[in-house]
Amino acid sequence: MELVKTCGVVIRRTKVKDNDLMLTIFTKDLGVIRATARGACGFKNKLAAGTALFAYSEFLLYPGREIYKVNSCELLESFYSLTANIERLAFATYIADLTGYAVQEEGGTERLLTLFLNTFYLFAKWGGELRTVKCVYELKLLDYLGFTPYLSGCVPCGNQEAPYFDAKEGGLLCKTCHGEMHRGRKISIACRDAMRYIFGSDDKRAFAFRLSPDVLEELEGHTAALLSAFIDHDFYSLTYLNTVLGRK
Repeated sequence: MELVKTCGVVIRRTKVKDNDLMLTIFTKDLGVIRATARGACGFKNKLAAGTALFAYSEFLLYPGREIYKVNSCELLESFYSLTANIERLAFATYIADLTGYAVQEEGGTERLLTLFLNTFYLFAKWGGELRTVKCVYELKLLDYLGFTPYLSGCVPCGNQEAPYFDAKEGGLLCKTCHGEMHRGRKISIACRDAMRYIFGSDDKRAFAFRLSPDVLEELEGHTAALLSAFIDHDFYSLTYLNTVLGRK
């Protein structure tokens, strides 16, 4: 069987046996895969740098029945600096866990990987509000998975005057439908416009905006509701992130 060349980010690594690693890699061509790296924990091993946590590397992989084997790798970008800041590390770990859970082993993930790398670059380098970066990635990931909410009017009736948002319904609700269905939460115009901007912008421009603290908190709430509706999973890394941020 021929070797496979692809680029990817190590989003999880576990030591097995003596110096071997079990890696979870988010790749450009194969989606999220698992791979073993023999001897990679050894200080002088040629695989050490390219298999570090959050390393973006070019991998040469030997396909197995269920798990790949790392034949060689070359480090392209290191996000090791994230490990020096507990808050930035917590953001990155959660996004890595979310991606590893939501994205399966499949092709065509190059666009999402680019977004992932942009997100990690901001986590590592940016001096702005990282909670905004987190929300943008979460919403863009939902869009990639096909769970884009309807934000042009009321989902059931099409009324453009729709001041409520319901994640399970998949978008906005007008006052009448909200009252009849007993569902949905108030959404401000600023929050609605922010969501429209995120979904309508290309992956680089999607981060280029600022929100007031109140609108950001509102956006986080609606984003969390969407994730709960479409990715029904409790992430320990999110619980830890909220602890780091001083939230219950």
